[in-house]
Amino acid sequence: MVARLPFGTAADLRRAYEDVDWSATAVGHPDSWPRALRRALELALETRFAIVICWGPDLEMLYNQAYVEMIGDKHPAALGRPVRDVFAEAWDDLAPLFAQARSGEAVWFEDMPVVMDRHGHPEETYFTFSYSPVRDDRGEIAGVMDIAAETTRQVQDHRRLELLTRLGDLASELQPPVELARKALDVLSTAPLDLPAVDLQLPGGPTTLPSPPAPLSPRQVLVEDTADGRLAWVRIPAALGGESPGVLAARLSELVPLDAAYRDFLRLTAATVGDALSAAASYEAERRRADLQEWQAQRLAGLVAVAQALPTVDTEDDVLRVLGRGASGLLGADGIVLGLLEDGALRVRGDERDPAVGALGAALRGTAVVSDDGATAWPLWVGDRVIGALGLSWRGPRDLSAEDTDLLTALAASTAQALDRVRATQAERTAAAAVRTMAETLQRSLLTSAPQPEHLETAVRYLPAAEHAQVGGDWHDAFLTAAGAACLVIGDVTGHDQDAAAAMGQVRNLLRGIGYSLEVSPAAALSALDRAMRDLGVGALATGILATVEPLEGSSTWRLRWSNAGHMPPLVVDPDGTVELLRTTPDLLLGLEAGFVRADHVHGLAPGATVLLYTDGLVERRGASLDEGLAWLAQTAGKFAGSGPEELCDGVLQLVDGHAEDDVAVLAVRVRP
Repeated sequence: MVARLPFGTAADLRRAYEDVDWSATAVGHPDSWPRALRRALELALETRFAIVICWGPDLEMLYNQAYVEMIGDKHPAALGRPVRDVFAEAWDDLAPLFAQARSGEAVWFEDMPVVMDRHGHPEETYFTFSYSPVRDDRGEIAGVMDIAAETTRQVQDHRRLELLTRLGDLASELQPPVELARKALDVLSTAPLDLPAVDLQLPGGPTTLPSPPAPLSPRQVLVEDTADGRLAWVRIPAALGGESPGVLAARLSELVPLDAAYRDFLRLTAATVGDALSAAASYEAERRRADLQEWQAQRLAGLVAVAQALPTVDTEDDVLRVLGRGASGLLGADGIVLGLLEDGALRVRGDERDPAVGALGAALRGTAVVSDDGATAWPLWVGDRVIGALGLSWRGPRDLSAEDTDLLTALAASTAQALDRVRATQAERTAAAAVRTMAETLQRSLLTSAPQPEHLETAVRYLPAAEHAQVGGDWHDAFLTAAGAACLVIGDVTGHDQDAAAAMGQVRNLLRGIGYSLEVSPAAALSALDRAMRDLGVGALATGILATVEPLEGSSTWRLRWSNAGHMPPLVVDPDGTVELLRTTPDLLLGLEAGFVRADHVHGLAPGATVLLYTDGLVERRGASLDEGLAWLAQTAGKFAGSGPEELCDGVLQLVDGHAEDDVAVLAVRVRP
């Protein structure tokens, strides 16, 4: 009996469901499950979002594979158990939320902290989730559906980045190293979730935590479990080489696993403190120099160091960090910002409140700007074009000497070259990532085989855009309904990015489930999809056609019945070569209005006739109208009269391969002669 229920395609998850003695739970034997619970479970198992359904008075848990990955060692014991028992360690926080959802009010939380024991020890986690009431077949609330996404890594990365940014700001505070170290400790003490206790062990200074038990090598994170908890030590690097100024010692959180990200955070913290200490030490040394010639030589050496460091950076933030050190040491600047020109607009990197921001726009004209309030902006030239401006500010008015001007000119030239190289490198990485993402998305969500019922021949094809960055939401689908009817789908989610591709997967799976299980017309199925997209929070718009091909009883003629949601018209190729575009007044896009009444259309098909469904990428061309594209398609398709769907799909795609500006999905079905 259990095997008939949709327990998912993953063998491990299906086995876990079958191992549960459901008769011993309040949910009961699967044969007794209400239709509402079955539908909710089918929906959960067909999506890649983590979903758990808590059913009945005790809120027994049923969930999908994505949820398994999120709860760790709690699976498979959590299946069929009350949620309060599974998450006993967090139930005081979760109980009011479940109570609110069971009262009929949906609950939404973003980045909610939860201390969870999912790997044998308490662990700091964060989740963005929505609790929604689930109603039974009588319309009464019988359970709660939780759609969740874990955001632990994002929350931790964000707070760590904030701490590193505040530490980095200390590098611009020109003060003695001892005073700067005290301020650095003040900043570090504001991060108790990652650093419950922290100490900067500098030569001759006081210490509050034990010293490292062994010598430290560069970038080493030495960790030791002690009676006071887990301690870590990292050597503080010098900004531009030389002797390390000391050691960063910290007591680590017991709720955060000591993974690579935690270790990298400790290294970055030590490096940022080192930058600040080095900048402070450099400034103090500069201030004590009385010989102008020696001071100028030091400035030149600093410029060389910055020029050597810039070619090694990978991001714009790294460029700004290197410049922050260099400008502070070389020019005594209190602030530094970058203005980058992108698509005719100015984008600021750094503190947007810095006085130098106001001078960046004028410098984009190609001439340096020096304002009266202690700020200057220098154009960044690459060849014969300006790509941005470098801005520096001081706490008071500053007269730039000839040496300062020469130094700023050299600094701007090095900065422009570094930014140009960073952009080129990032563009290459983005393109490579787009290729990988496109391949993975299409592999999992698009390229499904088409069924071959007895009296029909079906073929499907997918052609990615000529430019990898244009991967988007085109899809095709063909399947047999529960009643045995052939169901054809073509669609296109608006947008051209990874989000569009992900939304396509949701819409496609919803429509497949609706079309398979509901014995209704195409228009009614699309209306049901509109409601599902609204109720399940699928924030996307899509065009699409849902069609069925069925024989007319007592006749050799077949019937094409379809509903069009703002999509390209179907095309029919008769055996004699006649081509007809089935133009109708398209209905609204999917996801636009849940209550919209959609229309069905019918067209007779003779034996040997072929129906072609396609997305707009097949007929849209730069410099040509849509009607011209449709006319081209009709003329081309007519040449394949009498051929099979495979030949028709291959023929039209071969003519646009390498030229398509958008993804192309096609589906062809022929009534066997």
